[in-house]
Amino acid sequence: MKGAGKIDEFAFVLIAGLLIIIVMFLMWGVPTEIQIPVVSPTSQSLTIKRGETESFFLQINVTSDLVTLKAKGIISNWIKFSNNNFESAGLSSVKVTVTVPYDTEERDYYGTIEVESAEGGKAIVSLTVTVIREVEKVEEFSRSHYIGDFTVTYAAGSETVRSKTNVEVSKDKKVNMGGAIERDMNLVTDGFIIIDIYYTNSEGNLIIKFNNQVIFNQKVLPGRIRIPIDREYLSEYNVIEISTSVPGWKFWVDSIYKIDKVEFGINFFGNLEKKEVFTVSRDEIINFKEGRVEFYVESVGGDGYLTVKINDRKVYEGKTTGRVSLKFEYVDVGLVSGENTISFSTEIGTTYKIEKAKITIFYRQP
Repeated sequence: MKGAGKIDEFAFVLIAGLLIIIVMFLMWGVPTEIQIPVVSPTSQSLTIKRGETESFFLQINVTSDLVTLKAKGIISNWIKFSNNNFESAGLSSVKVTVTVPYDTEERDYYGTIEVESAEGGKAIVSLTVTVIREVEKVEEFSRSHYIGDFTVTYAAGSETVRSKTNVEVSKDKKVNMGGAIERDMNLVTDGFIIIDIYYTNSEGNLIIKFNNQVIFNQKVLPGRIRIPIDREYLSEYNVIEISTSVPGWKFWVDSIYKIDKVEFGINFFGNLEKKEVFTVSRDEIINFKEGRVEFYVESVGGDGYLTVKINDRKVYEGKTTGRVSLKFEYVDVGLVSGENTISFSTEIGTTYKIEKAKITIFYRQP
């Protein structure tokens, strides 16, 4: 019986421990797939002369309220990050700078960089630093292709350009109104005019002119009419004229339309991306060191991601503002001698205003 009591007591302690683990599991949770950092590269080797500095970029793909980078190992004090303890909604680029002290012994040193999300996700990058006395002297060159300032957007929907209320037209009284389309005309598919009529004496036709073209000429009853406008008639600034015709042989009778509201609007749809061609020489490919895409996101409208591709291969996807610097390898993006392409695009309902964009090729020559 005493042995049975000890077994019962052990089982009780085991169950209690399991319950505590379950409670802790429920309290802290488990990170989702997008909350676990995906880091590139997963390892890095550097050869650095004593007293000098080298840098490389970590591409971190994670969605988290807080991303923290920590240097570990004997070389942890040599490492600095361009950004740390930041919020992320996709791909981020962090510059890692390694500075070797002057009195360091010449040999290999090892360390790690831990990338952690606040939700419990973690990735580890191994780092090897070979410290040497001298390095081969090579000249480094770079050439930039400037893309400039532009806006990318993906829009779909309708919007009112101009409206007017309490309108009355008669035989001797016309009504004019103008409206400027602020949206990019490449996205505009067609337009429309909606008219709400609450009274007419039904003596003459209602006539609508759009940019001096008659698009409607009929006798109508009180109610709502919707008049489509073909894309070919639309311009950046548009003029609408509303009038009525003389009521036939009853030249002495007035024709009256009393209108509660006139609304001029447009429909739009499309992906307005930025695509640019840039050239790379054969020498730049052979002696390639690294490539960088740099730009500044001045503003973002909407919740969609910005996507950057080189030769249709993705180098960035995420939501960000401010300065962006992306590193790429020529093999990863299929860089070739001659013409290459870089494109910027976004998702539906989103607009990115981008400034000072450029792509730079770095190469070495002994």
